Amino acid sequence: MREKLGIFNKLKNFIKSKFFILKNKNLKKQTKIYNKKYSSYSENLVYVSEIENFLEKPKMFYNFKRNSFYRDVVETVQQKEGHEYLKILESRNDGFLKKGLETVLISDIVGNPFKYFYKGYPNPLSPTTLRYLKVASDLNILFGNKFHNVAEIGAGYGGQTLINDQILEIYCSKLFDLPTVNQLIEKYLNYFLLKGSYKTTTINNEPPSNYDLVISNYAFSELPKDLQIVYVDKVLKKSKRGYLTMNSGMGGLFSDGKLSAIELKSQLPKIKFLEEYPLTYKYNYIAVWGFEDNNIIEKNFKEKIL
Repeated sequence: MREKLGIFNKLKNFIKSKFFILKNKNLKKQTKIYNKKYSSYSENLVYVSEIENFLEKPKMFYNFKRNSFYRDVVETVQQKEGHEYLKILESRNDGFLKKGLETVLISDIVGNPFKYFYKGYPNPLSPTTLRYLKVASDLNILFGNKFHNVAEIGAGYGGQTLINDQILEIYCSKLFDLPTVNQLIEKYLNYFLLKGSYKTTTINNEPPSNYDLVISNYAFSELPKDLQIVYVDKVLKKSKRGYLTMNSGMGGLFSDGKLSAIELKSQLPKIKFLEEYPLTYKYNYIAVWGFEDNNIIEKNFKEKIL
């Protein structure tokens, strides 16, 4: 059902995007960043054009997390999935849920996200923020909580960056995204006081660098193969640890023109594939490497066999 719903929503928004472009013929010309060959799924919609509106129109920025086009790309987590992330966090004895309730879940008002009441909690919570908090908890289980420099591929509005900064101990984050998206990230993160620092950039502006950790919430998996290979060479291979939530590489609608999981493993021999839980699309999985003990995987996750 979720798979069909996800495909239906993407088709619906594709049709809406075509109508949007017809009404705003100049926007597509202004906001196209890469050659069509190197464009990701999100750029092929009106994602960047809408972000320009968020940056230029305060009223739209105050409500950007409710924008239908934006929700199709970034703010995608539904109420029921938020409840499943909440149950996972409750089951872990790592203090992350408590920290989240004292910080990022309470201050979660910028962009006016959809929030829901969950049993046992007096304040409504954003399911997307709960997901980011669960990812931070995964990182802590796999790799610990201290990182000097982190690379994030496709940072959206900076939601995962903010949670990681507030919950983990990160000295500096390098955020890779489109130039216009980077402006939104900077505007969003400047509403908060960060413990560490960050820099937004594009892949063409960065030389190959060493990282303690690279993360991506679906964005890497949605890039075309040629661009994925550039990221592999300049970022993934240079990172000691990695955590990539993927929706391509193991079949399904989004795998055309992308690296397969087998090809990714040939580039990163120590990589392991884990089952995504809760599973939000039939072919989703999590790619990880750099953990010190295989028992960590066996005790806390379920390995996905190719």
